[in-house]
Amino acid sequence: MAEPGSTPGTPPEHPPRRRAGRIIFWALTGLAAAALITSIAIPVLTIQPYLELSTSMQPTLAPGDRIFTATGSGVRPGDVVVLRVPAKISGTNDLFVKRVIGVAGDHVACCDARGRITVNGKPLTENYLYPGDRPSMTSFSVTLRKGQIWVMGDHRNISIDSRKWGPVPAGGVVGQVLFVSHGSTISALRTPRTFVSDGLAPADTRPDVYLALALVAAASAAALLLLTAFGGTRFAIRRRRSRRGAPAVPAVQPLFGVQRVPTDHPGGTAGA
Repeated sequence: MAEPGSTPGTPPEHPPRRRAGRIIFWALTGLAAAALITSIAIPVLTIQPYLELSTSMQPTLAPGDRIFTATGSGVRPGDVVVLRVPAKISGTNDLFVKRVIGVAGDHVACCDARGRITVNGKPLTENYLYPGDRPSMTSFSVTLRKGQIWVMGDHRNISIDSRKWGPVPAGGVVGQVLFVSHGSTISALRTPRTFVSDGLAPADTRPDVYLALALVAAASAAALLLLTAFGGTRFAIRRRRSRRGAPAVPAVQPLFGVQRVPTDHPGGTAGA
């Protein structure tokens, strides 16, 4: 028997409640998939990994550390950057990893009465220096012009940097180091407090964007797994119910418009 309001041979329409449930299910699945793809695509497209080989940035970076850089956020004082210094200045086309001490418009000098480097007259408390190193054994006083930065290594006693090169082009910066992988651990690299407290740079929230993306990716993957499990379970339940409610199929079905009769029946005919 066909359900009321339906025509023979036409499957009954699903109840509005079931249709709404399917719409919500597929909408949630689409949103979770889009969030997962986006949260993975952004880091893949904007982060570049490098391998640290030198000792000039110890103890912040050690040989063998993997560093992850991002571009597009602008160079700030205190940033650790991967940069290419023109060969006519550095004598090589290799990449360097250094810390930005000053940017365009800053006056960088060494040293004050306590042996500290100053930026715009404000002394830096460089807790990131290699133990036992002085901020600088070379005196300098430079006002940076547009497009220039002053860079130095954290292992000051062995680092070759702006004390030898002078100001270097900001355009040579390949990216800012946001994360460092020390073996099996990954840590975020933020602007040192001395630059923030002296008003030379804002508080660094750039790594938080990628940490948030990692959380979104994990949550989206978990949501997709739950939705897949839920959808598979509902499909199995509905299929089982449909099988239970299906009418029994007769062992012998009559042909449409005719009925078989035994061949030895006297005067057997086929009726329309």
